[in-house]
Amino acid sequence: MKKIVFWLHRFVVAYGIIMLSTFFMCLLFNPTSELPVVSFFGRCILFTLVCMVTLVAYYSKKELTFGEWWIRTILHAVLLEAVLLPLAHHWEFWYGPLDAIIYASFILAAKILWHLIDFGQSVRTATQINKQLLRRHDSQKEGGA
Repeated sequence: MKKIVFWLHRFVVAYGIIMLSTFFMCLLFNPTSELPVVSFFGRCILFTLVCMVTLVAYYSKKELTFGEWWIRTILHAVLLEAVLLPLAHHWEFWYGPLDAIIYASFILAAKILWHLIDFGQSVRTATQINKQLLRRHDSQKEGGA
């Protein structure tokens, strides 16, 4: 159950990032656009699912070293661009070469935002674990003394 909640949380974060990115792209580059709401939200959900599938680039049976993590992160960024750009073009989210560059930069910015959010959550989790370990250590120290 914890794994399902973990992946649902990641899905919601990714979906939120996609929606924020879309908002700013429209605001900056096409403020008069009118989106068909139902199909647009459906496509954003599919976009998010595709993004979640690309996380397979991080799969490993052992903990990744710092260098391995960077290699996988670069591979994941390339994979995201390779999968999302053609899909977005098919859905007519962008049209020309300049649009593609703008869209690719928003995908990269969204990935960076994802890592910042993930880092913040990891720091919070690590802090909670360290507090529990410190309490356990202190209680063992008092019990043994």
